[in-house]
Amino acid sequence: MAMNAPAVDFAVMLLQRICVDQHAIAGTDFPKVSEILAREADRLKVPQWNASPQELQLLENGTKLLEEIRAPRPADSEQQAPPAADARPTGRLALSVRLAEREAEERAASAAPVPAGAKSVSDPKFAESVVNIFEDWHGACQASPDGMPAGNEQGSPSRVGPTAVLQRIKASGFLRNDETTEGFFRVCCEHSLHRALTDSPPQASEGDRGTADGAMAPSRPGDDAGGEANEQKDGPSEAESSSGPPVQFAVVDSFTCLIVLLMKLSDKVQTLTRALAAISKTLLKDCEQKGVQFNQRPYFRILQSLLMEVIAPDPSFEQANFQLLSAFCNTFHAVSPVRVPNFAFAWLELISNRMFMPKLLMVQGQRGWLMFQRLLVQLLSFLEPFLQRVQLNDSARLLYKGTVRTLLVLLHDFPEFLCDYHFPFCDIIPVSCVQIRNLILSAFPRNMKLPDPFMPNLKVDLLPEIKVAPRILANYTSTLLDQNLKGDVDAYMRSRDKQLLTTITSKLCLSRETAIQLGTKYNVRLLNALLLYTGMHLPQRGKALPGQSGGQQQNNPSLDIFMHLAHHLDYEGRYLFLSAIANHLRYPNTHTHYFSCILLYLFAETSDEVVREQITRVLLERLIVHRPHPWGLLITFIELIKNRRYEFWSHSFVKCAPEVEKLFKSVAYTCLGTMNVERSSDDAQPGGTPQGAGTQVAQGRPAAKAVPASALVPGAAPPGPLQKPTEAETTPRGAS
Repeated sequence: MAMNAPAVDFAVMLLQRICVDQHAIAGTDFPKVSEILAREADRLKVPQWNASPQELQLLENGTKLLEEIRAPRPADSEQQAPPAADARPTGRLALSVRLAEREAEERAASAAPVPAGAKSVSDPKFAESVVNIFEDWHGACQASPDGMPAGNEQGSPSRVGPTAVLQRIKASGFLRNDETTEGFFRVCCEHSLHRALTDSPPQASEGDRGTADGAMAPSRPGDDAGGEANEQKDGPSEAESSSGPPVQFAVVDSFTCLIVLLMKLSDKVQTLTRALAAISKTLLKDCEQKGVQFNQRPYFRILQSLLMEVIAPDPSFEQANFQLLSAFCNTFHAVSPVRVPNFAFAWLELISNRMFMPKLLMVQGQRGWLMFQRLLVQLLSFLEPFLQRVQLNDSARLLYKGTVRTLLVLLHDFPEFLCDYHFPFCDIIPVSCVQIRNLILSAFPRNMKLPDPFMPNLKVDLLPEIKVAPRILANYTSTLLDQNLKGDVDAYMRSRDKQLLTTITSKLCLSRETAIQLGTKYNVRLLNALLLYTGMHLPQRGKALPGQSGGQQQNNPSLDIFMHLAHHLDYEGRYLFLSAIANHLRYPNTHTHYFSCILLYLFAETSDEVVREQITRVLLERLIVHRPHPWGLLITFIELIKNRRYEFWSHSFVKCAPEVEKLFKSVAYTCLGTMNVERSSDDAQPGGTPQGAGTQVAQGRPAAKAVPASALVPGAAPPGPLQKPTEAETTPRGAS
């Protein structure tokens, strides 16, 4: 039974607010709600349950909430007086009494003194009072040697001490509720930014200038990444060369120190949430008003300083670490490049910061994975229109290079994250962007040692990992509900009605208006979801895969759908269809094995030479770029050119032009060695004896080398070193 996500979300919100945040009533007063939440949380223990990432996150929040409300609170039991024997309130009466007490507390807080003459946050006198207090605070910060005042300065009558400033903030009632707190931070933020951009700053050092410029200043692992990223021109780009107007960072640093100190003296999460909300709203308003004149540097300085101060090891913040990271996630989501393109470079540097990305991904229970996945999806969505044009300007190329570096860090340190979320990422990445796609698909679990794909007698079907299904955190079944495509697929699985195949194919096409807008006539997301849903039927039924000893399973309904799509889609649709299959050629698992066999089966059984040529193109274009290359992609291409059953070297498209044939032989030489290339091309005769996946090749294969540039087809991308993986690449990352 499907989960009623809105109802569960409302129950979690209700218990969180009145039982945990407000302590208005104990969690035991909601036995039925707690029971239903516990029952829904048990779904996490069912491995076959297909849930969306949002549902998984919701159930994890519910599980954590149940643990909090069931845990005893000694402080509450000590403060609560024993009830009288004749005046024991019922649960409903207790709730009313506690809510009344809470309401009285809120009325008392709202009755706190306000600045003289100020009636609301929008009142000019409110802003004037905040500015006066902030100026006193900034003066105290400037008088402190380290910029962070710790107490009143004795012997400095012209300056007000920080303790007095904090007392004025509390006495003035600026922090009495969420509205005034956010208004206080908004005025401070606007005033500090105005001073930072208008005051004449002292001579800044080169280190401060580089940090303030924001994006891409620190170097990252994988700086020598090749491929499209290496197309960056020598010399500074537009984003790096324009230093912009001078910025006085001392005043924005004082604003950051004020936020951190107020967090230590009050509710940490609520204070940071209100401060970040004020900063994000100010950023959005500033960018909208100034347009191309918008300066991202002071905002980057504020957010980066907050990250370094709040997420740094500090006993005051460690207990609320996940809530603080969640607040930063929500802020970065609000100011993503899709909404604020002028903030894109600083935004990318912030989400990849060492104090944010690793901390969020290492939260216990992987609770931060979904949040960072959403940020990465926003980054790829922003880059998509630039990558579709292939020709990048300097700014887009610099942002692309930063994205590649971020993915390289994830590939090395958090490969399981890329493994689990590869499907939604591939939905966004354009088919022409080969290197980023290869980076994501090359990820494999850290506790796995990849078999050498160039091993002469590699038996893929005998590997123990090949029988393990991968975890895919994507709700692809909900995508199939579009136009009831899932119903059509299920109906065909039962009835084998050929008319349904035509219906399925037609539903993959977009309307004319949408096709013109997106530049493609096919719904790529729907096609990807269809292939995964259809392909998972055959392995789950325990039947032999195409190309295995158990038979070809030519009567399997899943295989019928694949064959129909391969022969009835046009050239564009078939290319997208084959690319979607290649997206599952990853590390050793059931999906890699199955889709590899499907691709080889289509190549062998089709009578259309165009289908074979497109299969070869999809594989080859992913191999001639720089490493890394997915393991499943390598074993599929090696099997295709090595096994005589496929007669690869006898097809016309291999020998259509001398430069094309030279390209194929160069790649094959890298994989098999010159002796086996000659043997494969000479022995590729019709009716040749088929060989299995473990065909023996000659020993003593020469060392792999890069494909020569002279072998390129005119206009093709430069080939990369398709080399045998080194020992470091095949060693489990946890062993180092």
